[in-house]
Amino acid sequence: MEYLRHIPLENIQNCRDLGGYPIKGGGATKFGRLLRCGVPKNPTASDMEFIRKYGIQTVFDLRGNLEAAHMPTVLAKDPNIEYHQLSLLEINPANPKVGMTMSEAYLMSITKCGSNIAKLFSLLAEVKGPALFHCFLGKDRTGITAALILYLNDVYFEDIIADYRISATYLEPFYRHEIEIDSGLIWEDNKDNLDSKPEYIMTVFDYIEKHFGSVQKYLLSLDVTQAEIDAVSQILR
Repeated sequence: MEYLRHIPLENIQNCRDLGGYPIKGGGATKFGRLLRCGVPKNPTASDMEFIRKYGIQTVFDLRGNLEAAHMPTVLAKDPNIEYHQLSLLEINPANPKVGMTMSEAYLMSITKCGSNIAKLFSLLAEVKGPALFHCFLGKDRTGITAALILYLNDVYFEDIIADYRISATYLEPFYRHEIEIDSGLIWEDNKDNLDSKPEYIMTVFDYIEKHFGSVQKYLLSLDVTQAEIDAVSQILR
């Protein structure tokens, strides 16, 4: 199977492989290990064929509990997939009156959803085959998760930021189409919140550095074990 970083599927937005990034000390992250994307609500037959061929065995749904109930994904009921829904914040259509900036939402995610972040990384440590993780757009909660995983795997920081920033570019056609047809999916009227500005993800790293010293120590504070952190640190190698 040929692996690509950006995977232009038909009805799954912002789908990307975390492979191909240079690692400090040499080498690059492996393709075919982790996919990040927007919610796979109604994947087409072609999309499902891709997921089957890719070999996805585990799916992590990072949306809020209300969101997951409001817009269920077909992958949750796929008998060939182990599905985990772990809320890293309720911030989308099922709960639109949040009234936070994206930086504030990111900080709330890593400070108020620590137990689910711990469960997520503990489960990631056990992943044996290809896995997929998503939220609604595959930009914010997914972006935080991808950034932390890439950091643990010794990816250069500029590439971590670049991986985060590209979401807005890949999502722009989706935004434009949904707004044009007035589907209601793009409920956010603050265009800044549809962006993936570097300062949003930097808020996460700045907070962790100030209060814990490193991503590893942050995860240890959540009772993720060192063995689990070590396993996630090898997941893309």
